[in-house]
Amino acid sequence: MTRRASILAYTLAIVLVLLGLQNWNIAVGHIERHVIAGIEDRTGLKVTALERAEIAFLPLPRVSLSHVSFTKNDGTLAGKAVRLRAHARLLPLLLGQLSFERIDLVVPEINVALSGPEDGLASWFATPLAYLTSLKNQSRIVISSGSIFARSNGAIRTTLRDVNIVIDDREAFEPIVLAGSVNWRGVLTEINATWPVAGERARVSLSAISELANLRLEGMRSGTSAPVVNGQLTISTRSLPELLGWFGERPLVAAAIARLELSGEAQIKPGEVSLSNASVSLDGDRLDGALTLGEAGSRWTLSGTLAGAELDIGRLYDRLDLPRAGPAGSGETPLDFDAWTAHDVDLRVSVDAARISGARLADVATQFLIKKGRFEAGLLRASAYGGSAKGRLLAVSAPNGVDVRLQAVFDRINLTQGGADMPDLPRLSGTGNLQLNLEGSGASAEDVVASLAGKASIALRQGELGGFAFHDLLRRAERNPVAALREWRQGKTPFDSAGATATVANGVVTISDAQMSGAAYRLTLAGQTFLPQRWVEMSGQLGPSNGAFQIPLVLRGALESPSLTPHTDAVLTPSGSLPASLLR
Repeated sequence: MTRRASILAYTLAIVLVLLGLQNWNIAVGHIERHVIAGIEDRTGLKVTALERAEIAFLPLPRVSLSHVSFTKNDGTLAGKAVRLRAHARLLPLLLGQLSFERIDLVVPEINVALSGPEDGLASWFATPLAYLTSLKNQSRIVISSGSIFARSNGAIRTTLRDVNIVIDDREAFEPIVLAGSVNWRGVLTEINATWPVAGERARVSLSAISELANLRLEGMRSGTSAPVVNGQLTISTRSLPELLGWFGERPLVAAAIARLELSGEAQIKPGEVSLSNASVSLDGDRLDGALTLGEAGSRWTLSGTLAGAELDIGRLYDRLDLPRAGPAGSGETPLDFDAWTAHDVDLRVSVDAARISGARLADVATQFLIKKGRFEAGLLRASAYGGSAKGRLLAVSAPNGVDVRLQAVFDRINLTQGGADMPDLPRLSGTGNLQLNLEGSGASAEDVVASLAGKASIALRQGELGGFAFHDLLRRAERNPVAALREWRQGKTPFDSAGATATVANGVVTISDAQMSGAAYRLTLAGQTFLPQRWVEMSGQLGPSNGAFQIPLVLRGALESPSLTPHTDAVLTPSGSLPASLLR
């Protein structure tokens, strides 16, 4: 080849390369019909409008449609994109055939028509899943910086933003495989999923990772019309209330749980998820058993049986924002009973050891039951400090609000051992029994307290009362009353027995005969406690066992910290009274 011919050949090659690298603007009317048809065939979307089309052949052949609109034939999916790029396969193109290996949707806005109920994950995913399943020869679909709107009756029900998803190419009956990230309700989530579209048994996998929660499912799908998935499911979250709130559910009882880790062998079918061999970690306390989560209309149902070595029940209780009656005059605290019973719960939990506000219990069995209009929590059995404990709280809907019943039985409790774990326990030691049976009703916590009625009793034996020196008070009273009264709140008083029986009516606790007796003294108290006002008004007598004299006492003050003081007009001698100035 001559020098002139070589220069001409090189020049021609450069021109061809430059022409190939150039994007060619083509009027809409001149776009080859089979190019659009090829895009529609590989995506299942019909192009309804576009601003312009560009074709480039190098380095790889591609078609770019600007400001394109598209729709599915049945109208369930439609949208628009700033750009749609279709990357053609080179070898079929050289053979005169047009086939696209990849379709890019750049900054698309996709509208999805919901089928079935307007809310719920199953409804939101049904239409996109049906669309992908219907494709017979799908190209790889890449969505970049997109938005997806789920609509029902013209209204947007939910929105996915910052959608960056890659859906792998596949032939008919091959599984759908996708990966990427989406932003839903302000939480960016990385997702990977494999979903089969054919076969009676096929592999399923799902992974979703976000700052709020992590989920992983690996299993097998059986059936096609009503698929059932069996596999290993793992869920972890830093806060269960936050996670449920992310899905639009805010059950009040969920506030008891913060950090949750859950795993087990799952069976997932429409409207129900069952976990066998389940492992549940509540802030580090592990429980094992079985759980079932279902959906009955608008109500979620949770049932199961769990057992473990240890559980901090007090921590769970403290997190609940239970209605509590405020001080008198502070206003009313509505019970909001419908919100507390909005979902069905039936849980039975047994642990070897439990903690409740410092108290330690062993061999504990509990029950938690919620139905519409019914709330029940029960301590079915527990061993506590050498004795046993049982309790039950029941609230049911009533015409005037809520009927509440509280029952508790503590038998042979060693208060000395209990006081070591609970410093706030009244300064008592010995062995005691307590029975409590109360009921009330109303539309607010204050109404319930003001209507309380029932009975209560307590019996103690062989113990001590701290903070009072009754022995010294009686011994010194005859010698030097003034000195005795100055020091009588120091020391301890042993007792052989102590007890009280109370009746409750309209929120007023009446004690007719509370007594404490030891080797050389006897103390009696009687009076009332006003629960709505949280106030105690009682009077008593302290004297030696032989009844030589009596010291009148007054127990008065706020329910949390009443004070026991001698009456200013007390009689200290059998023949007369001392001046009030000495007793002060």
